Amino acid sequence: MKKIYFTFLLFTGFMMAQPGNLCTDPIVITTLPYSTTDNTGNYGDNYDPPTATPISCGAGTSGNYYLGGNDVIYSYTPSANGTVTIQMPSSPGWTGLFVFTSCSDIGSPPYACNCSSSAGTRSINNMAVTAGQTYYIVISSWPSPQTIAYTLNITDTTLSNNEVSSPKNVTLYPNPVKNILYLDYPEIDIINANIINVNGQCLNVKLNENQINVENLSAGFYILDLTTSEGVHYHKNFIKH
Repeated sequence: MKKIYFTFLLFTGFMMAQPGNLCTDPIVITTLPYSTTDNTGNYGDNYDPPTATPISCGAGTSGNYYLGGNDVIYSYTPSANGTVTIQMPSSPGWTGLFVFTSCSDIGSPPYACNCSSSAGTRSINNMAVTAGQTYYIVISSWPSPQTIAYTLNITDTTLSNNEVSSPKNVTLYPNPVKNILYLDYPEIDIINANIINVNGQCLNVKLNENQINVENLSAGFYILDLTTSEGVHYHKNFIKH
């Protein structure tokens, strides 16, 4: 009996000690692109935030229910400002993909997330990231199915075809901004402007004589996407007070 109990302690101790079980000891992602295939059954059910105060994720307010199953936690700390896309392709139903900026935030409104009761791809597109900030990526599910097989893909989407990040010949001010964002872009023909929030949602805005009204935006980090007549995209980061 003692031998069986000792073996059980060794097994459970290994399960608790391996990276990915706890936010304080995540699976660290050092370079992008990153891809892995795993199963939450290989990790513990260490986070069951209360559901009495639901948090929003996707179209509903059942976010914490999607943290009721086994959890696996990754971390990524970018070396430069930009955007990343996080995907779980072909996910089963009742699964959630969360991003937090602090371990203590798990169970609170996330930095970004994608949850659904339906099977399909969970995707957080063009999520804004800040150099030096650690982002904790949590994969979990409802208590039923409890464990899920998953594939996790993370790509750096800061630069893609014909995109230039933080060009020296485009200036935004003031930054941080409260109401009106002013642009200075000499000798560049800008034909369209969009604002991308931290969840990758794209908001079309009106560029009026080198000015953009951002008064109605919520406080936070944004990316201004400017398109030239030649199809070149300029990405500039700004903070809304």
